[in-house]
Order: sequence, then C-alpha cells, then structure tokens
Amino acid sequence: MNKNVRGMTLIELLIAMAIFAVMSASIFITFNSFQKTKEVTESSADVLKAYQLAFNIMARDIQQMAPRPVRNEFSDLSPALSVNNDPVMEFTRAGWNRSPFLKSKRSELQRVAYYVEDQKLMRASWKVLDRAQDSNPTRTPLLEGVEYIKFEMHYQDEEENWQITETWPTDKVIQSPDGSGGYLGTPTSMPLLDKISLPTVVDVRMKTAHFGDINRKFLIASKYSEIYYPPPDDPDDGSRGGSRRSGGSE
Repeated sequence: MNKNVRGMTLIELLIAMAIFAVMSASIFITFNSFQKTKEVTESSADVLKAYQLAFNIMARDIQQMAPRPVRNEFSDLSPALSVNNDPVMEFTRAGWNRSPFLKSKRSELQRVAYYVEDQKLMRASWKVLDRAQDSNPTRTPLLEGVEYIKFEMHYQDEEENWQITETWPTDKVIQSPDGSGGYLGTPTSMPLLDKISLPTVVDVRMKTAHFGDINRKFLIASKYSEIYYPPPDDPDDGSRGGSRRSGGSE
C-alpha cells in the first residue's frame, strides 16, 4: 500500500460542502429572481393588453357614433347620445357587422352603454334599437380596478365657440326653434336635428388602480346628422326639419 496516497480530510470535505451550498443558494436566488421578474412582466403585459383592448373597443364604438335616437323600454325617446351624472354614457353606433349567414336580418346600428360597476368598466349592448320591456342588455366587463369614469363632450355653440359639458344633450342642443324642445309635425315625424345632433369630441377620463388617471379623446365625424338626414335642396327653406343649432336655422 502506497502511504503517499491520502484521502480528503474532514475539514476539506466541509469546505467543499460549504462552497457547493453557497453556489446552490446563488443559483436558486438567481433563478427565483428571474422567475418573479418573468411573472411580473407577464402580469404587466396582460394588464396593458386588457387596457389596449378596452380602449380599442371604446374607440370602435364612440368614433362610429350615429345620430339615431331610440325608444327605451318605457317607450320614451332617448337621444342618439345620452350622458347623465351617474355617470352612464349610452348611444347608438354604426358598423355592427352582420354575418351573411344569419337567417334573420338585423340592423347594422347597435345601442351600447358604458359605465362603472363594482370597480369594473362595463359595456352593455342591446340586440335591438327600440327596446321592449323584456329587452335585456348583454353586459361585458372590459377592465378591472376602475375607481370612477367621467365623460366630457366638446361641441361648438351658436357663436362657434368650443364648449365642454359633462351631460348630454345640453339644454341648448335639445331646444327646438319654437323653444319647446319638442318635435315639429306629427309624433311619427322625424325628430329635430337638434335632438339627434352629436358632439365633436368625447373625452373619457378614468381613475384606475394600475395606471392612475387616464384620459382618452375620441373624435366623432363632423356633421354626421346631415349624412343620415340630409337637409332640403331648397336654399330658402330654413327649417331643415329643425335647426341643427339651438334657437333657429343656420
């Protein structure tokens, strides 16, 4: 037996084990940190994706706002755009795609609403425009962690000055030429252009748990009412089915 051959001493073994333990702990900490970073990144990406999708849906709806008033479940006329202090924004939008394979025909206009419920941004939509009492909306949550929402409508007054309001329609917008705010002609006649007029810009402001205060502005096509309800060809006819601006004809 060769007496020069030696094994590891206990101290050397303990040192090797300590080095291995330190290296293992370092690798574990690095891997754990990488895993947490990956989870945070994916979570942030999912939140950002949800916000982008929600704003894309809102843009698709608001930018295609159409001047079509509807009858609610109580048979009362609701303006093309209605915004109250709750706040709830309800309006008619165009561009509701209709599949050619549907057996039943339906309008390409759709009534939708946006509001906050239980800190969730909700979108409600109806399958019909003029509702019956059993016409229930389809409610879809778009975002979570929304503390409140506010809508601001930008429009031009009679002097073509820009005005901002948090409710719609305003008193000036719904006023008819005779000051009654009602309709001309029979109850079945087309409502005044004032009644179906739309603002130029809708500013949506939200306070969220993820990004704090957010606001997005959406541009609505100008003179959309005239596209759906063109004025008479006679230039001397100043009624145009009702004034587009409050208080008289253009």
